Amino acid sequence: MSALRTAHPLATLLKIAGLARSTFYYQLRTLEAGERQLELKEAIRTVYERHKGRYGYRRITMGHPSHRPNRQP
Repeated sequence: MSALRTAHPLATLLKIAGLARSTFYYQLRTLEAGERQLELKEAIRTVYERHKGRYGYRRITMGHPSHRPNRQP
């Protein structure tokens, strides 16, 4: 749709596609934002692959430096 915006008005394209203007801009912003927490996901995948898939989420998160146990006073 972005490529067609140069040749046609956005309102016409949205009407043909059946999209609301807010939906179009939401999706555009989401695509431009990129991957959130990419470094964390890569670290988790590295630990998972190093242990050949035998570690579950509890063991993986306990070993990560950003893990903070929920301790109530």
